[in-house]
Amino acid sequence: MTFDEDASSDEAPAGGRPGSGLTGRRRLLTSAAVALIAVAGVTVARAASAAVSEPALEHPQPTESSFDAALWHRQDLLSDLNYWIDARPGIKTSGYVTCINDPDAGSTILVWHGPPDRIQRQIMDEARRRHIPISIQQRKYSTGDLERASNQIFAIGSGTGGFQNFKVSGATTFSIDFDGVIVIGEYIHPPAEGVTAADAALTQALTAKTGVAVTIEHGEIVPV
Repeated sequence: MTFDEDASSDEAPAGGRPGSGLTGRRRLLTSAAVALIAVAGVTVARAASAAVSEPALEHPQPTESSFDAALWHRQDLLSDLNYWIDARPGIKTSGYVTCINDPDAGSTILVWHGPPDRIQRQIMDEARRRHIPISIQQRKYSTGDLERASNQIFAIGSGTGGFQNFKVSGATTFSIDFDGVIVIGEYIHPPAEGVTAADAALTQALTAKTGVAVTIEHGEIVPV
């Protein structure tokens, strides 16, 4: 059982950058696939006695390596903004939950709990100063709520209590379309009532226990 928990701090550690500031940062939700753009050829006609057209001239096509470089550059810009956010004094007591980055578009979503405050305005202003498109997604649960719920879930342990027939592989609070904790794992034995019914019963029990919305995702997180 693994749970990648990377808590943010108010100050960057000496000699390095602060972490990303969220429990269970499992995925970016966006692919880093490379898209090749076809550039149409342009035919240049030259007036001549026979009025014969010359062969089409093609613009040089961008190579895959140039797209990779641009993608990594956008990712670096987004990561630098995250480091800046994590180092803000008072960030842990603000409504900040996380940033969901889209390196393909070079944009980010500021996930926020509660009303806007001075720190939210600072983050929005800094993103704009860096020419990073930013929007706000309001959430029901704070970072503290999610961390507390995650700790309660992992205190149960695979094969015991509510997880008597479930092996927990990991958990994440990092999702663009779910406000709560996503528990990842598989059933130890096929549930007699069926997977759908077992998932519903398990999520209901965990939600009641933690006070935070919980959902089940089947799979396994392999430690890096």
